[in-house]
Amino acid sequence: METIKKTNLSEAVAQRILGLISSGELNPGDKLPSEAELCRTLGVSRTAVREGIKALAGLNVLGVFPGRGTFINKSPDIIVNSDALKITLDRETINSLYEARYALDIGIARFVVLNVNEEDINALREAVLKMEKAVDSNPMDIRAAGEADEEFHLAYCRAAHNKILENLARPVITHGMVRFWKQSRGASHDFGKAAVDGHKEILEAVKKRDVMLVVDAVEKHLKVVFEKIGKE
Repeated sequence: METIKKTNLSEAVAQRILGLISSGELNPGDKLPSEAELCRTLGVSRTAVREGIKALAGLNVLGVFPGRGTFINKSPDIIVNSDALKITLDRETINSLYEARYALDIGIARFVVLNVNEEDINALREAVLKMEKAVDSNPMDIRAAGEADEEFHLAYCRAAHNKILENLARPVITHGMVRFWKQSRGASHDFGKAAVDGHKEILEAVKKRDVMLVVDAVEKHLKVVFEKIGKE
């Protein structure tokens, strides 16, 4: 491996790992070197390595197993290219991301209602509680809030119990959340409060197994959150 010399180090780490997979140096089922070894060989910090790995785990390229290590997924369910790691949420791309999220979240609402089980509802509830606690802390725990936000939307997608739909939505959600919460406009208390309130409405609608209620709640949530992003 060559030392990385790029400004966006976590993205560069992810791209380097993808390159090693594409070239055949890393194969499905292989275990990644340890964090310490990756830091040494790539010339980056542990934070950059962890964030790069997290990005690829969100894309279902890697599987992270505490106590065992990080592995290349044997059967990745989606095709990943470098463009997926370059999503930026500047004002020119906000509308495109909103449209993608709208199509995905509204589109799977019917299947969520048809297939959701108690385990899914518990996952949604736990994500809401985690995010509410993070937003209400003083100062707001931005890292925990962002993680809970992502966990909620991934749990919503999993509740449809359709791996193709889940894997289409996963990269959009994962990278969108990273950008939302990294930027200062995504870290305001108003933004977090609006997201929590929206999640609560979606959860209640899902619990009632009412498609139209879910659609209305998702539509309202996306509109409110994206409007706040655009204004801050």
